[in-house]
Amino acid sequence: MQANDQSAPAPDLQESPPRIPRLGAAASGLVALLLVGGLFAVPILGLLIAPLGLIPVLHFQAGGSPGIRAWGPVVVLLAMAAAVGAAGLALPLLAAYFLIIVLPAVTAQAWVRWSWSDNRWVAVTTLAVAFTTLAMVAMVAQPLSPVEAVSVWLRAAAADAQDLYAAWGLAKGEMELALDAAERMASWLLPSIPVAYLVAVLFWVRPRLPVLGLPREVVPFEEYRNDEWLLVVFAAAGIGTLLLGGTARWLALNTLIAVLILYFVQGLAIIRAHLARFIGRGWLVRWGVALLCLQMPLPLLVAVLGVADNFHSLRPRANDDGGTQ
Repeated sequence: MQANDQSAPAPDLQESPPRIPRLGAAASGLVALLLVGGLFAVPILGLLIAPLGLIPVLHFQAGGSPGIRAWGPVVVLLAMAAAVGAAGLALPLLAAYFLIIVLPAVTAQAWVRWSWSDNRWVAVTTLAVAFTTLAMVAMVAQPLSPVEAVSVWLRAAAADAQDLYAAWGLAKGEMELALDAAERMASWLLPSIPVAYLVAVLFWVRPRLPVLGLPREVVPFEEYRNDEWLLVVFAAAGIGTLLLGGTARWLALNTLIAVLILYFVQGLAIIRAHLARFIGRGWLVRWGVALLCLQMPLPLLVAVLGVADNFHSLRPRANDDGGTQ
């Protein structure tokens, strides 16, 4: 009896992409809270740990569930803790959780529901973070104006650090002059620091959104371009900065800085688009270009590139044979 040499068809060896385990609603919100708490537990390293809290929340709502099921109970828990006497810890943690987790998650859900582009999601989230930060500072500053209150806070922080300056061997008079000069600028621009941090977080998580399961397209960074309506905000904030005074000027100036940060990123995308043709898109190129462009006065020049790109494209153009020039 001759054995049957025919074998069964070989199974498809192509493996499906690995699936990221999705946490439940409560676990997603609590893990995000734990990671955001790193901002206060580990002051320097916490800046790198806190953005990781976005991942479980975005991954949870990418499965079709509303994100409020994850972050909502945490917000209520922190608000209750603040109400029963733990405001000193609960309120700063609530503010950080709201800015880093809640606002990006809410705008990401709107992005999916209303079919926004990824640049619109970034712009809406950035402005929402900017206005929320300004509102928080104005509320805490009462009854003083925000600029006056920030000056008071900075003076108090400088006074507490006098012993540290002395330990470093710095003369008290020199430090007072330096702090006075820094105070005049910081009292106006301090709210823009968390906005710049949140923009960095958004562009860190942006290329990872498809992996998390969000059904929206993310264009390569070299093709990133802000929406045209952002020019209207840029013009209005610039005019307000020049013509207004007091708290209104403070609002306009920090809004202008938030918009300029977005145009700085667009300028980086233009530079990366040109450099990618010669030295590739590796991580060394990405970080090298970003760090180099942070040296003054390059940030303003790069932001000007981003603004000009809205009127005339500064990206590499395609040749007739399919190449670029």
